[in-house]
Amino acid sequence: MKSFQERFCDEHHCGADDFPRKVFWRCLHRHALLLAPLLGGFGSSFFAPDRELILCAGRAVHMSEVREEVRNFFTAPANQHRIRRDAKLRLSGKRLMLLAGKYLPGSGSMPPF
Repeated sequence: MKSFQERFCDEHHCGADDFPRKVFWRCLHRHALLLAPLLGGFGSSFFAPDRELILCAGRAVHMSEVREEVRNFFTAPANQHRIRRDAKLRLSGKRLMLLAGKYLPGSGSMPPF
């Protein structure tokens, strides 16, 4: 069974190396789009937890795996930094699940946050 990353890349005609960046910019909270470049952009250490979430979700072959990764993301110590948590200068778990849901089976219900 193909992973989220494989299905996404097939549809968007991109390589595996492009997947994290494309998903990052699609799933970042909208207000964070303007601030992300000031924080160093996609490759900065500030967004390392977001890149890790994208890579883990990319390996998923079922939505339950993506949901679990998103739950882990929100409880990870790296996300307890006030600016990431309160100002939501991070990836949107909901956006990531909606995007993954277009490519993976089991996208029926989403967990509450």
